[in-house]
Amino acid sequence: MDLHTKISKLSKEELVELVLDLVESDEDIEKNVEFKLLTPNDEIKASKQVIRKYINENKWRGFISWRNVHAALQGAEMVLEKGRNKLVNGEEETAIRLGITVVSMVIDMLQYTDDSNGEIGYVISESTTLLKDASSMALLSTDHHVQEEMFELILKEAMHKRYDGWNDTRYELLDVCTIYSARSSAREKLEETLEKLLNKVLTVSSWTSDYDQQTIKELQLKILERNGEEDKAQRFISENMNFGEFRKRAIEKEMENGKYETALKVCEDGESNDSKYPGLVKEWKQYRLQIYEALEDIDKQKDVLLEFVYDNEYEAYGKLKDLYSSEEWQVVVEQIFDELENTSGYLPHVYEYIAKAENRADKILKWCNQSPAMIIELYPYLLDDYADKVDDIFTSYIDTLAEQASDRKEYRNVAQKLKIYKEACGESKFEERLHYLEELYQRKRAFVDELQKI
Repeated sequence: MDLHTKISKLSKEELVELVLDLVESDEDIEKNVEFKLLTPNDEIKASKQVIRKYINENKWRGFISWRNVHAALQGAEMVLEKGRNKLVNGEEETAIRLGITVVSMVIDMLQYTDDSNGEIGYVISESTTLLKDASSMALLSTDHHVQEEMFELILKEAMHKRYDGWNDTRYELLDVCTIYSARSSAREKLEETLEKLLNKVLTVSSWTSDYDQQTIKELQLKILERNGEEDKAQRFISENMNFGEFRKRAIEKEMENGKYETALKVCEDGESNDSKYPGLVKEWKQYRLQIYEALEDIDKQKDVLLEFVYDNEYEAYGKLKDLYSSEEWQVVVEQIFDELENTSGYLPHVYEYIAKAENRADKILKWCNQSPAMIIELYPYLLDDYADKVDDIFTSYIDTLAEQASDRKEYRNVAQKLKIYKEACGESKFEERLHYLEELYQRKRAFVDELQKI
């Protein structure tokens, strides 16, 4: 018989006695039961009290260490659970008030908490999710007066000074507000608020200024989209393509409509305008590649993929190779190796990747000469053609490690590398190198001890 069945068979008196026994045995259970039994009129006030209680219990000299964050958030988790239950039961207004209660109180915790594990951020995210879900339901099931009141509450919370410095949370709350923009009065207030925020951002020099401008404009765009104003939305996107997300939206829209030439022009303009931002330039090139694939333009695909290979992109190598016949590829891959070798004094990691994929021992040897530590992994590729070179690189690498070693951990590391050297170059050379090191470092007894263990 399962626990639920057993409990359901208890009488009312037995249930009361069981609950009281549990409450007396555990203080946390007592708090939880008390919270669940509160009357509706007390819920918001009581929610604040329970959140504050857990926070205060886990403070030490005004600070909450990362070890105590989880415990400090238990009250907030309880209130969130209650909010979700309210939403399921059709009490959207209470769910919204509880969500605001949680986010408003835990955001303050960031001022005096080590949130290395991101637990506060998670609770904030859960709170805004509750607000979004409850707001969407409120727009369908409650009267206009309640909708207006809920909108005002969330907007007021979003603009509270506690979110100064925590703009992402402010933007999340403003995003919730866009749900209410179907109502003209709410839309007007929200658009006015966003415009003021945007003007403020434009007058303050900050390293986050571009990000803030883009995020606010994305919220303005969302209002247009939520209200089905497609033409205005497209014009708004076109007017703001200096922001990456807007250019991305424009490209995807043109591609979706099969207007590849227009999409290509937007990509090329982006590469020109964003030349100072390598990450964005690469993104526009990736879109160009998608367009060339859709147009089946093989030559253009080759050009872009080759640029990606030279930019240390592993995946581009395989795609590029697939576009050539075996005979053609032998010429191209030589050109790639030459370009990578001559462009700078240091070979990029894609060089090793291609050398291994092509099973080119000569190129792998060149890579190991530049990065001797890689001989530990790559010697199997070299033994057939370059056994003597493997021995030279190995011994030079191990001798360098031994010379730099200064404690037992580093001595042990040298010994481990010697074991691999034995596998690569054989027993005889291993014994020779081992005795050489034992003789050379005979005054370092800990080092000799580690060497003798192998």
